[in-house]
Amino acid sequence: MSETSNIVKQNKGATKLHAIRKKLKEKQEPLKRRPPSKLKQRILRKSRRKQRRQFFVILGIYLFACLVAFVLIYEHYQLYPGIVERDTIVSTDKGTNYISLTWAKARNTSDYIVYVREHKRSLTEDNDLRVSADNTWSVYTTETEDITIRDLKEGTSYSFAILTDSGRRKGLTTQMRNFSTKHNQTIKTTKKITKLTSSKPFKIHAEAETNLKYKSSDEKVAKIDNATGDIVLTGAGTAEITVIAEATDQFEEDKTKVELRVFDSKPVKAGGAMAHTIYHLDSDNCDVVKTVTGANGHVIPQAFGYTGDKYIIAYGMSGQGRIVTYPVDGDGEQGKEVIAPKIALSHPNGFTYADENKTCYSVRGWSSRAVTYNTETGEFGTMNFRYGCSGIGYDRKEKKMYTSSRTLMASYDITDGFSVANTCGVVKHSGSMATQDIGGHAGIMLRCLSPNGRKHGINYIDLYDMRNGTYLGSLSCDLSEVESAIVDDEGYLEILANNTKSEDYIWKTDVNIETLAEGLE
Repeated sequence: MSETSNIVKQNKGATKLHAIRKKLKEKQEPLKRRPPSKLKQRILRKSRRKQRRQFFVILGIYLFACLVAFVLIYEHYQLYPGIVERDTIVSTDKGTNYISLTWAKARNTSDYIVYVREHKRSLTEDNDLRVSADNTWSVYTTETEDITIRDLKEGTSYSFAILTDSGRRKGLTTQMRNFSTKHNQTIKTTKKITKLTSSKPFKIHAEAETNLKYKSSDEKVAKIDNATGDIVLTGAGTAEITVIAEATDQFEEDKTKVELRVFDSKPVKAGGAMAHTIYHLDSDNCDVVKTVTGANGHVIPQAFGYTGDKYIIAYGMSGQGRIVTYPVDGDGEQGKEVIAPKIALSHPNGFTYADENKTCYSVRGWSSRAVTYNTETGEFGTMNFRYGCSGIGYDRKEKKMYTSSRTLMASYDITDGFSVANTCGVVKHSGSMATQDIGGHAGIMLRCLSPNGRKHGINYIDLYDMRNGTYLGSLSCDLSEVESAIVDDEGYLEILANNTKSEDYIWKTDVNIETLAEGLE
């Protein structure tokens, strides 16, 4: 048999085997799809019912547990208050002795108990969740979510904690929050400023802890340049400049008022110019700061000097004279000292004190000779100035000595052997005038004049800018005979006036020479 015949037989056999397998499979399929017996059906139904009962029992238990939990939570909610969150406590306002607080509302709370005490630096602000109500805490109660605690110390840090109260139960306290009261601040500045209409714009010298702002009460006299803080003069008159130190989180606001007085003045070359009055001084704008008397028969005050803590006054019309000192802060005759000069002062028409060498200088009218008195050694001597004079004054800020006669004023550099620094002529007054004495400060020379024949009437003080040789204007004085003038440590003009009585006065004016000298053209 050929190989081909064998292959054909094998294929036929495989086909028959496949047909037999297919028939067997068709017979088995109906058997698998036949329904189970009735017994099996009953068993399946019972098993399903049991599973459903177990599910509903478990579900019932779960729902009951949820209900119990809900009841307990609701009862707790109704019984116990909530907690004030620490970060919601903020300070809405504070001053030097109070702090205002507010916070977020807590649930189920009828009262808030606020604990307050000074902050203890040894504790961090996050500790002590529960505050024990001991005697270190002050306790306050409020029904609202805000409170202001008063009567606190200035610039002091305080700790705050809040406890909620539902009326039946108390909650938990917050963690502590710390807030501080503010510090007071005081603006340091001069109270009175004197200027000329010709003065440059200027800044008020003021010091405070915070930024400063300024307001003018009369812009016809002065305006504020907000960009620079300069005071710009716009006319003659008086204005109040309010200086404001701004409030910050640490400092309270402070305000003070500065009186600005502006004189109408156009400086001119001094020689030959006519005098004109720019301001009048009398008992309404001047105060007596010292009552003085002479000694040993020398009762007429002629001139005086100023050391900062003492007035040194020269007395006498002729002969030896007397030098009398008074403490600036003393009352009455307290602290009065009398010195008998070893060289006769004769008529000490001009007298001054130079703190550069602690020496007094005294000149009589129409003379270049001066008597000197060293206040430290007590020694007396003499010296000569280049020009004759009737008045003499020392400018302790410029370290210059000024002298004046009827026709010439001179400035000497005391640090350079009294070399002449500058000279200028004098202005003319109507009527005959007597030179009494002069004073000086910050480049301004103050020439005191009395009319001959009526010295206790209206007197004058001429103001000169000695650096430029210009005349600024005159102050008329209704304070009896003006003998001499100095400038005190605050910059104010003070006048020694002889009133023909046994007691004479030193008057403090409201004219600030220090500020007037600043910013002259």
